[in-house]
Amino acid sequence: MRFTGKSKKKLLWEVHNYLGSKTKKVADRELFHLPSKEYILPNLDNNLIEDAYQELELLGFPVTLSMFDLLKTDYHGDILAKNLEKHEGKVVKMLGNFVCDKTVHTIKSTKMWFGTFIDSEGDFFDTTHFPNGSPIYPFRGKGCYLILGKVVLDFGVPSVEVIKFAKLPIMDNPVLVTDSKPLKQKYN
Repeated sequence: MRFTGKSKKKLLWEVHNYLGSKTKKVADRELFHLPSKEYILPNLDNNLIEDAYQELELLGFPVTLSMFDLLKTDYHGDILAKNLEKHEGKVVKMLGNFVCDKTVHTIKSTKMWFGTFIDSEGDFFDTTHFPNGSPIYPFRGKGCYLILGKVVLDFGVPSVEVIKFAKLPIMDNPVLVTDSKPLKQKYN
């Protein structure tokens, strides 16, 4: 709706006023004819973070910004997925946006996990979470994770064997912040 030249908030107010006016004006019954008041909206500020939170609510992922842009930190990891092969056998720190995970039962009746992530450039990489350390660092749903792990090559395909693993917090939704006290958020 950019062709209108109006902001999203202004268009929403116009729709609200258009659909919300249920009273019918009957000019014949009025004793005095008064001109109707024209209300002027104050300047409604647009905020990219607020837009991203609305997209998270409606779509399940942000379009305006990436999940990496919403992080409270500027750190994006030491290496990217495209460079994993060069670091075979080394311990690396990476940042990844969670895609999915799979739980597998081992022969010893313990659980291990496999995870898939996207780095800040949009490349996929996989992680392996062995039973000895994984329960301490569980998956906590959608979002970006800081991953410390050893790079291994299996059949020429790199993956990261996780040593430590933590979900990173995202910025507060500006709509939910009142009097400098943030309210509990759904996406953190």
